[in-house]
Amino acid sequence: MSEEQARGFIEKLKSDAKVRGRFLAFIESEGFSCTLEEFTNAKWENLIALHYSENLPDTPNLPASEHWV
Repeated sequence: MSEEQARGFIEKLKSDAKVRGRFLAFIESEGFSCTLEEFTNAKWENLIALHYSENLPDTPNLPASEHWV
């Protein structure tokens, strides 16, 4: 999802009660409870870091990666 699409998704959540309800119901079904405002204020950097940590190749070719702990 591009940043533009992500922003569009957040705007859709804010403006469309049906989509918002389905989204919040999903969050609740996973055992979480939060408002849309709390969700949008969450640390997106943590979600992005999680995405990249799960999608790194087995042998990353990153500068000086052999020195990282």
